[in-house]
Amino acid sequence: MSAPFRRRGALRGWQLHFGPNMTPMVDVVMVILIFFMASTALVGPEWLLRIGLAKKDQPNASFQLGPADLLVTVTMVRGELRFSGFGQEAGPFDELARQASEAARSLGSAIEQTRVTIEARSGVSYEAVVRAHDVLTAAGFDRVALR
Repeated sequence: MSAPFRRRGALRGWQLHFGPNMTPMVDVVMVILIFFMASTALVGPEWLLRIGLAKKDQPNASFQLGPADLLVTVTMVRGELRFSGFGQEAGPFDELARQASEAARSLGSAIEQTRVTIEARSGVSYEAVVRAHDVLTAAGFDRVALR
């Protein structure tokens, strides 16, 4: 004789279940996967950017630097005129001529393409800016701009 079938209720089914419910996690992972798949289709052409590599017959052709842009800042500190530029930080204004001529000598023939910008801070007279311009042109800089 066989044993009769036992009736199982909802409580018995719940007791057999263990671990977290994986369905919401799988749903979220699928949404994220679809998002990444769609976004990589749009980003694809950006991975193929061209780069400028030097050719064998012209090893330095792609890596030439453009003309230099130098900045000379004229400031007024405790009633004294000072300048920053050419490797000098808040140096006396009288040193500008020496620093500019040294920089012009070190640039050599590249001085023709070099642009120097004079920036005057508040409290600096226009006369000081004109003096700085005259000093730079006397040193050999032809392309002097004001900011």
